Amino acid sequence: MRVVVLGAGLLGVTSAYYLQQLGHEVTVVDRHATPAAKARGMATTASPHALRAAGAAPRRGKKLSRLCDGIRRGLSRLMDRAVGTPPKRDPLDHLVRLAAYSRKSARALREEAGVSHGSRSTGLLNLYTDADAFRVRIAGATHWSSLGCEERLLSADEALVVEPALKAMRSRLAGATYALEDPARDPAQFAASLVFLCRAAGVRFMTRHTVVALKERDGRIDHVELLDAAGQPTTLRGQAYVLALGASSVPHAEDLGIDMPLRFVREYIVTMPLLNPALAPRIPLRDRQGKLRITRIESPSGDQLRVQAIVQAGLDEEAEPDSDRFRAIVRRTEMLLPGVADAARASFDTAMQASSTNRLPMIGKTRLPNLFLNTAPGTRTWVHACGAGKSIARIVSGLRPELDFAFRRP
Repeated sequence: MRVVVLGAGLLGVTSAYYLQQLGHEVTVVDRHATPAAKARGMATTASPHALRAAGAAPRRGKKLSRLCDGIRRGLSRLMDRAVGTPPKRDPLDHLVRLAAYSRKSARALREEAGVSHGSRSTGLLNLYTDADAFRVRIAGATHWSSLGCEERLLSADEALVVEPALKAMRSRLAGATYALEDPARDPAQFAASLVFLCRAAGVRFMTRHTVVALKERDGRIDHVELLDAAGQPTTLRGQAYVLALGASSVPHAEDLGIDMPLRFVREYIVTMPLLNPALAPRIPLRDRQGKLRITRIESPSGDQLRVQAIVQAGLDEEAEPDSDRFRAIVRRTEMLLPGVADAARASFDTAMQASSTNRLPMIGKTRLPNLFLNTAPGTRTWVHACGAGKSIARIVSGLRPELDFAFRRP
């Protein structure tokens, strides 16, 4: 079957690989010059043709659009229950199973095809400064393990052995969990190897092509309208289509009457030069109580500490201003890692993101029998790329997924 994958991010590339393995003829379309460009650090600013294409697809009028957006925000939870398959359990259960299945699939892929997992995998250390919260985590250990979670429970002293940089906060540390294989690590080398395997197997990549619109006819997708590298319109036809454009999937789906309920979040990013590299953490940290992710990064001017926090946009707008939130992030970081970073030279940034209202990636079928979704607006796709790609390939092929997950259904 001729399958067109729209989007060559990690989800699109893994979808293409597993579709090809199941015997399909696969074409992948992407606006960037290189497949998996973002994962490989090669993403560039959209060309004028791509920007023009973004406004080329038919859209609602501005007033009507605002009205529809308001209704969608107010009814987002209701729509999540009405569209697709609602999770039977906590969405976190689904995410943990998907991440575990992805790790298993990635390991099998590395062994069978010789794909490298990259050299930056150092693990992820989840820190608990609240003793009650850590006791709850201990009580749920059996449940998480049954879902495939591979985190190790660590006492405060054991956490110091894994990451000596925590010594200064020993009195505040209740415990930690440690995932040896951090699914959110830099996937550049893995992505490059997977693209190579796709090309070697015959997957066709149409780079520098921007998706303008998906056209429906007789209850099916008939063709896709594109703009090529020169800004010239062209069309592409297949027998099945996988929509893997991240947040850009949403307007195309909604133009086809496919609801993709979203919530908007704001990411706060604080970057600080290191005062004492010897005291800085080697392993990415997640502060469970402060809701921070702390990572040591390399830069031309020397190593830095990057601290990220994500807040639901609506709540943020009604609460403290950005300046207060940034100060709170800096204070919390200095409490956890005193004397490590130079707060006086901190730089600040924010970014708006969109994610599904139930926090789950959108994987599965739509009301159109030849259009499938594999998209995860606003999430770290590496966590579930292989599991999502393998699952959608089986769904497109008419096979039952191997994973128990809240897949979308028409």
